Amino acid sequence: MRMPLIALIPAALLAGAAYAQAADPAAEAPPEAPAETQAVEEPAEAEEKAPPPQVETANVGGTWSRETAGARDAVTFTSETGEELFSATCMAADTETGDRIVQIKAASVDDTVGAIDIFTSAGNARLPAAPDQAPGIAAGMTEPVSRPTFVLASGAGEMRIVSGTRGIVFETDPMLKSMVRSCQPDHLAEFRAKLQAGEFSRPASDDDAEDQDVAEADAEDEGETGTNS
Repeated sequence: MRMPLIALIPAALLAGAAYAQAADPAAEAPPEAPAETQAVEEPAEAEEKAPPPQVETANVGGTWSRETAGARDAVTFTSETGEELFSATCMAADTETGDRIVQIKAASVDDTVGAIDIFTSAGNARLPAAPDQAPGIAAGMTEPVSRPTFVLASGAGEMRIVSGTRGIVFETDPMLKSMVRSCQPDHLAEFRAKLQAGEFSRPASDDDAEDQDVAEADAEDEGETGTNS
């Protein structure tokens, strides 16, 4: 009777060892891949982002022109080679109320443009823009009384326009200021006239602060024009 019992003991031990190996998760896990293989499979998140493209800025000479047709009053800067580099147009935004809007276009070398940046002596402004129907041109819209129109109507000397990766520097012109100011609401023209007449020296409310900035810039420009003449 002892011989069969002894024979069963090794079989039981072998069965227990097999069960323990099957229940151990580490026994089922595949061996870890080498470090070089893991580095290839992981996404390259650590790679440095490409730097933004540099803007190529050029000083250009040219001429300004103004054309009024119906409800549109446009001022355009054309280079000496005949390329239209910049334009600002006052147009009717609502025929019923008579509200107006200013469209600004600038030369650009990118197919997808997000903005037109304007730099003048009066300050800087960014105008959201998109590619125009004409190739190489970006276009955006803004209110007649806004930051972009303020820097256009109040800046003097050189003006820099950047759209995409193209930047151009050229001289501004009084006809641009005149067009932008004529596009502004009538109440702003009345405000400017009262300011120049000395009826008040500061705005009656915070809402008139930007109007006063435009009016004061107009007064300074007119004073410089009278002095130069």
